[in-house]
Amino acid sequence: MITQPKKLAVINDLSGYGRCALSVSIPVISALGVQACPIPTAILSNHTGFPGEYKYDFTDHMKPYMDAWGQLKINFDGIVTGYMNYDEQVKLTAYFIDKFKKNRTMVFVDPAMADHGRLYRGFTKEYAGYIRESLIKRATIIKPNITEACILTDVDYGEITALLREHTMRRLKAKLMEMVAKLRSYGPDKVVITGIERNGRILNVIADGDNVSFLNTKKTGENRPGTGDIFSAIMASSLLQGMSLERSVKKASDFISCCIAISEEAGVPVNEGVIFEKILDKLACTSYSI
Repeated sequence: MITQPKKLAVINDLSGYGRCALSVSIPVISALGVQACPIPTAILSNHTGFPGEYKYDFTDHMKPYMDAWGQLKINFDGIVTGYMNYDEQVKLTAYFIDKFKKNRTMVFVDPAMADHGRLYRGFTKEYAGYIRESLIKRATIIKPNITEACILTDVDYGEITALLREHTMRRLKAKLMEMVAKLRSYGPDKVVITGIERNGRILNVIADGDNVSFLNTKKTGENRPGTGDIFSAIMASSLLQGMSLERSVKKASDFISCCIAISEEAGVPVNEGVIFEKILDKLACTSYSI
């Protein structure tokens, strides 16, 4: 029997070129059998990793856009948030969550604001605090990378890099579990910390309530734009379909690893993201195990 797909509201920017944000989230979510309902925060000719871009800021249009959905009385099974430029966009996203979240609505927050030990250009620690107070406290699940997790928990990133150089992982895992506990204290019951690189592998921390596990995936190439957006899209869609948190993280990790490997093999420039189109059918095929 065919049933209606789950509905997932996706708040992020739309870049016409470069494979990131809504341009990768929508096809991935659709391939996994979920209806993607985008709310653009900005429309760009290409992502900002290129030398220049045209940008149309959508901030002033976001509330009327959201309110039009309210008039339609749409119910969403999940809400996913991504990169935002301004405090006002964070405020509007919190407004949307309060307006549309029901008892069983999953709220998935990616606090996209930093990487490689530093905040993105133009962002401040005050902005990070605003993300924490406005979005993370409303979230069901959050997915910071290790830099963002450090910023949100006031941990020195240098301490993590020092622990990564140690022979064993005992102290590193203990520190990561402390960080998970602090992140959960802000509101979300589920926490996934991504992008911890050690000895040619990527470590992800998965906290589902009090249960904490660690997933290792082989690093297959350079870090590329858009992989975090694909990761979030796979996780959120899989969770809505009833998959466990740990399995959803493994599915996303394995798919990203494969995407990076084939992009490296094909000689795709890093700025152009990953050629996920070549293996998107593997997400859609329920009989295929990634």
